Amino acid sequence: MSWKRVVLVIAVVLVVAIASAMSWLVVKEDMSMTEIFSKIGITKNSDATVANVSISAETTISTESASTTTTTTTSTTVPTVTTLPETLCIRLGQCQFANLADVDFSSLQLSSNNFSAASLVYGNFTKANLEKAIFTRADLRRAIFVGANLTGVDFTKATMTDANLEGATLTDAIFCDVDFKTLLGTTESQLAKIKKFRSKDNIYCP
Repeated sequence: MSWKRVVLVIAVVLVVAIASAMSWLVVKEDMSMTEIFSKIGITKNSDATVANVSISAETTISTESASTTTTTTTSTTVPTVTTLPETLCIRLGQCQFANLADVDFSSLQLSSNNFSAASLVYGNFTKANLEKAIFTRADLRRAIFVGANLTGVDFTKATMTDANLEGATLTDAIFCDVDFKTLLGTTESQLAKIKKFRSKDNIYCP
């Protein structure tokens, strides 16, 4: 008998022996085939690989950004340049009844301007040229005429409480019905040049 046959016989015997042993274990020990394989060192690998499929459910939440176009109506209206009444009246030289309180007229050329019955409280006429200007019945309380040219100016019945005339030229100025006691800064030399003024008998005023 050749050695190949000997090996084959031995293999068959071993297989039969193993099969018999397994059958005996199944019957006697009440073991499953998996437990038997495990006992004899054979591990059964399942080919069924459970793949953890990460379902990346990319739920695209489309936030409808309601682009609320805020239509800011920018009114490109060219601002109307309103010519102030005082500015206009000064240019025209006619400021009767105008409200010119606290206006700065310093160093302006205002000769022959008519300020009759105008409100000129705290008006600043410092060094202004007011030759032959008219201030009849004007409100000149606390007005400043420091160094102003008041030659021939008519202040008839003007309210001049605390008006400052320091250094002002009063040549031929008219102060009918004006209380000189309420004026500030006047000197005798200034008053001597006045053309008309309130006197005890009112002889120099119309």
